Amino acid sequence: MSNASKQPEHGQPGLIPKSKIPPSMKRYFWRMGIFMTAYMAILIWGLSLKNSASPPEGAVIYGLAILTALPMCAVFWTVFRLLVEMEDEYQRFLVAKQIMLATAITLCAATIWQFLNVYGLIIEGPQWFGAIWLASFGIAGGIVRWRA
Repeated sequence: MSNASKQPEHGQPGLIPKSKIPPSMKRYFWRMGIFMTAYMAILIWGLSLKNSASPPEGAVIYGLAILTALPMCAVFWTVFRLLVEMEDEYQRFLVAKQIMLATAITLCAATIWQFLNVYGLIIEGPQWFGAIWLASFGIAGGIVRWRA
């Protein structure tokens, strides 16, 4: 019996046989894994340099900050590339809704934080909007598909 004809095991509901995963999703998972791994490695390396006994200064620290941001920018590109590459129009519609809801959640968080700052209730705001958007993207996925 070939792997393609095997049904998911009884105790594992919801598993999709490997052959049923669309090529666009396979590329998405690979890209996401590569860019998130790069992001975490660069972030850990960069923060350890910044917190070292002799942290970098000047153009080097600016370069390090930008280098850390680039894999996160690639993660956003990966999400939007999935939208372009998806073959199923309904699934593409759901991902588009997920992106819009994640963006709305993130913008609401930023706006609330901004006005808390304007009214002098807090001094600093969130510094991880990319991570906030990704968390919102995950939450939005569940909401969009629950309401579909």
